[in-house]
Amino acid sequence: MMLLTTAAFSGIAQFITVLILFVAILWVTWAVTKWTAGCQRGKWAGGNIEMLESFRIASDKYVHIMRVADKYLAIAVAKDTVTFLAELDGSALTSGEDAPGMKMSFQELLEKVREKKKE
Repeated sequence: MMLLTTAAFSGIAQFITVLILFVAILWVTWAVTKWTAGCQRGKWAGGNIEMLESFRIASDKYVHIMRVADKYLAIAVAKDTVTFLAELDGSALTSGEDAPGMKMSFQELLEKVREKKKE
């Protein structure tokens, strides 16, 4: 049976200390991120403006659907401009959960790719 020397024990203790510090830093980072997200959500919750959907149409151009009070608006956002596109009918909008194929499990996606590959 091999006895641990002081140098070996010191090296193992140093490794365990670094590992514990690493895990502690990761945990603190996670906790601060969750706390910050909660504060941000609290600022926006209950407001009259809500971003419903965003779609990228170019590298720096987006179309956003927003709810402002009781109106639904489509706006185009570019690097230096924001353009009003249209007022939308709220009853015609679909939620992300209603869109077909949007929530697909990894298994279903894999099967779909395999089928396409066979063709």
